[in-house]
Amino acid sequence: MTTSGQTRRSNNEGTVPRQRKDGQWQSNYVAGYLPSGKPVRKSVYGKTKAECAAKLRAAINKASGGTVALSRAPRLIEWLDHYLDVIAPNDIKERTINAHRSKIDNYVRGHRIASKRLDKLTPTDIDILYQDARGSRKRSTKQGSTADPLSPSTILGLHRVLRRALNVAVNRGVLGSNPVLRVDVAGRSDFEPQVYTTGEVRKMLAAAVELDDGARWILNLTLGPRQGEALGLSWSDINFDTGRIKIVREVFSLPWKHGCAKGSECGRRYGSNCLARTGGGFFTGPPKSAAGNRSVPMPDQLLSALKEHRKVQALQRTADWAPYTDQAGVAHELVFCRPNGQPIDHRADWQAWKDFLASAGVPDGRVHDGRHTAATTLLLLGIDPRVVMEILGWSQVAMLTRYQHVLDEMHDDVAKKLTSHWTPEPEPTSNIISLADARKQRLGDGA
Repeated sequence: MTTSGQTRRSNNEGTVPRQRKDGQWQSNYVAGYLPSGKPVRKSVYGKTKAECAAKLRAAINKASGGTVALSRAPRLIEWLDHYLDVIAPNDIKERTINAHRSKIDNYVRGHRIASKRLDKLTPTDIDILYQDARGSRKRSTKQGSTADPLSPSTILGLHRVLRRALNVAVNRGVLGSNPVLRVDVAGRSDFEPQVYTTGEVRKMLAAAVELDDGARWILNLTLGPRQGEALGLSWSDINFDTGRIKIVREVFSLPWKHGCAKGSECGRRYGSNCLARTGGGFFTGPPKSAAGNRSVPMPDQLLSALKEHRKVQALQRTADWAPYTDQAGVAHELVFCRPNGQPIDHRADWQAWKDFLASAGVPDGRVHDGRHTAATTLLLLGIDPRVVMEILGWSQVAMLTRYQHVLDEMHDDVAKKLTSHWTPEPEPTSNIISLADARKQRLGDGA
């Protein structure tokens, strides 16, 4: 409380020491804030007013330096929501945040661990969450139903989201240590992509030539761009004279959100069905990493296929065709698009790939397996790994470890070639029939 004539003190000053009925002096101050914005208040005490004021100054100094722990840690789901809504947008792409939010909504929000406070969270709690996710026990989803067991790679993805969010909590002083760091999760380390053999790729290339969209799959198998990079290619990125392709963007989609005002909600379950929907649709952005901006050479098969694809695309244009205009107002004549010139949805592209594999008579696989196949082929051809990194747009050498079996095979081939090179040629023996003949040749015919 303030007395007459005094100005109100701010939160970083604390309250004026006041004497309690028991004779001690007390001051209150704000030690920090919960993710919700609610202040956390603490008190200091002293036998005298001066002692209380000194303790107050020391406590405020500690609080301003971020060394005072909050007396009430947020619940796990409170922190995760705060992290995704407030902190993550500073350095993570929106579509990645959407993917993280989907994991939290489906696998954490309905779980009993969600209401546990961060400072009470243990590695065992995380183990139980993953155990339930694997299907060992029933688990609740946002919709209230029991979901199918998650794959190891999905659980690893959830693990990475939790690890990152709680690492931030530790850095912000909200949590003492991250229990997720003490939990081991097996995931994609044992994942084996579908890599197509040379014979299978030749079958696929032969089948692609007969398709209107065959250039899409020839590109996938020979140069291996990421799906969004391929769907974001425009004709201005292709130089037929030099035989090179510039990869400078990707096309991706974001889900629609409800745009109806609070109090007059439309009642529709999905934002895509809201008449005032907002925030969704197609967008362009830079490639995944700085190394993703690259210029790559085209093999003759791809060069010819793209030339033919351009002719077919012109014939298939509908009356409402228009170049795709991105969120920045830049128009793009996309290489791979719908007949009206607009981007192809990644799910439609995925289904077209599946249909293509079936028609070519090769094993089923993901669109991304074309990228694995292209990388494997380039390495087996003996192309320097650094060059392969540039063509694929990898920014880390660690990506090559996924293809260690290919590199080992190349090393084995080198060893065979070296062995052959340094092994002396055997002496000609075709004219030596027996030891007697050899003696005669050495001593002469009269021996």
